[in-house]
Amino acid sequence: MSLLQRIVYTILKALIKIVVHVYYPHIYLEGKDKLKLKGPTIVLGNHPNTLMDALNGALWVDQPVYFLAMARLFKPDWVGNILRFLFCIPLERRKDNGGGPVDNEDSFRQAIEHLSKHRHLFIAPDGGNELERNLLPLKTGTARISLGAENLQDFQLGLRILPLGYTYFGDREQFGSEMLIQAGEPIFLKDFAETYASDPQGTVRRLTALLEKRMQDLLLNVKDEEEDQMLHTLEELLRDEAPLPLSDFFQRSKALMHRLRNFAIEEPEQHALFLAQVQAYAAALKSVRIRSGAVYLQQLGPVARQQQLLPFWLLLPIWVFAAINHWPATALCRFAVRRFNLHIGYKTTVELCVGLLAIPIFYVLQSLLVEAMSSTAWSWWYLAATIGTGLITLKNKRRMDNGLSYLKLKNAGPIKDKLAEERAALVTQLHDLLQSIPQ
Repeated sequence: MSLLQRIVYTILKALIKIVVHVYYPHIYLEGKDKLKLKGPTIVLGNHPNTLMDALNGALWVDQPVYFLAMARLFKPDWVGNILRFLFCIPLERRKDNGGGPVDNEDSFRQAIEHLSKHRHLFIAPDGGNELERNLLPLKTGTARISLGAENLQDFQLGLRILPLGYTYFGDREQFGSEMLIQAGEPIFLKDFAETYASDPQGTVRRLTALLEKRMQDLLLNVKDEEEDQMLHTLEELLRDEAPLPLSDFFQRSKALMHRLRNFAIEEPEQHALFLAQVQAYAAALKSVRIRSGAVYLQQLGPVARQQQLLPFWLLLPIWVFAAINHWPATALCRFAVRRFNLHIGYKTTVELCVGLLAIPIFYVLQSLLVEAMSSTAWSWWYLAATIGTGLITLKNKRRMDNGLSYLKLKNAGPIKDKLAEERAALVTQLHDLLQSIPQ
């Protein structure tokens, strides 16, 4: 990495970290000590959120990281030159080539050469982008690159592989969502020297299987969209009924997921009925655009409800000011998402990229307008107030969304009683399921 590249990397990392914290103001890191890279390292991450996954693989480690990126992003050539300068190595994928054969020998050579210089690399080994919180079957590329790099130096390189697990809670493609990043135990390639010498292909397969197991341990790893949606609905109930720190919340969600799978085996008819109730409740909420947290507020007694709503009422003027003054930039982000009409997994990427440009521009333009209408001092006060109220609103997004949804629910007619009944029945059954989980 040249001096110019290092300067650019440092600036971009600082800037993007700010933007990511704006989009995801609640990011929790577990295993921070493992993010201090010692010796050449391949950082692995699952791939549920396109560009965000690579960024999270680089933002939280303490050393510069290069990336393996889709080869089709490197077209035309001038774009490829920029991406190569920005620390990317092209990698072909079968699904981008019509399912036909691909040739990644040069990409693997570049990656091995990079690691041999005691540098670091980020790889998304499942090579996909799925909305569900699971891990696709891992490709063998990571194992081939890492074992190839070590083999060139007689397994004296000191290379290790650091698995990361990204889990999103709430609506991951919405501003203000929560994200848990867990760092697993590193895998040291020197431990595979003997087996690789006698059985290279078998070692590649065994290492790939081990990487898959380590990453699955860091994820919920739902089996399909239906299970993910069911778990998401139940998680929303638990966020109100029994809140926990996010790492503990993750462990409870994983235990609940496995309990539900056993429930389906032990009592298939009862499980099917419970699933239908969960789906009906979620569909009813969606039909009237009401949040589950609003139904929770409705079920509380008058005193408890007002205690829960007090922060909402205090923050409401701040929310109104922030919403009005950020409307031009957020409207442009939404327009860009509709205009590009990409897979929903790219929504966050588009909004981040557009917002990175649009928000500072609109801040400047709006501040200049205030200055023209009043004075320079007032324009600075306006700018500080706009930024400050925006950050406060994002930090309290869930509280504000639930409060606004509750105001809507109050005037929703008979369906509010139906939602309350359905929620109460689900909460009772959910508590029974949780109590039956072995401790």
